[in-house]
Amino acid sequence: MGSRQVFSVFLLLVILIVLLYPTTATGTVSVTASYGQAPPIETPLGPIIITGVTNLYVSFSEIRIHLANERNDSGWVPIIYNTASVDIIRFSNNPGVIFSTPTVPVGEYDRVFLRFGNSSAVVNGTTLNVESIPRFVIVDYRFSVKSGSETILKLKLTADYRAINISKPKVFFEISPIPD
Repeated sequence: MGSRQVFSVFLLLVILIVLLYPTTATGTVSVTASYGQAPPIETPLGPIIITGVTNLYVSFSEIRIHLANERNDSGWVPIIYNTASVDIIRFSNNPGVIFSTPTVPVGEYDRVFLRFGNSSAVVNGTTLNVESIPRFVIVDYRFSVKSGSETILKLKLTADYRAINISKPKVFFEISPIPD
């Protein structure tokens, strides 16, 4: 093989690597959560304090992340479907892992989309299936995924139990990023 052919093969390999690397390079994304209960509801007769909730099990049916600099209706990358159910109340003092996935494309991201799956709460020893309100949340969160490294997204899940004792129990959620 002549030097011209060797150079051509080398150049072809470089071009293939440059073209394919961005589509095959991946990093790991882990989502951790901490838990908080919404403050008491203020009324003219005084605050309403909800007690008796000992466990709050939450799963997500879909989590996506949004590529920075893409339009809102495009650029969404699904990273996991149907997470395991996790008791988020146990994350009151120490954040815990919701899920981790090692196959997220390298890039810059600016938002996280979380769609709630099944949720249940243990209230005064009774397990109740609860509706999560809202059904999905989009969190503004800028982060980078680098090849071969782990990116940890830290979220705070705040639960409001004002509708836990009705015939169709509901838990209202607010999700916000936890700054480093």
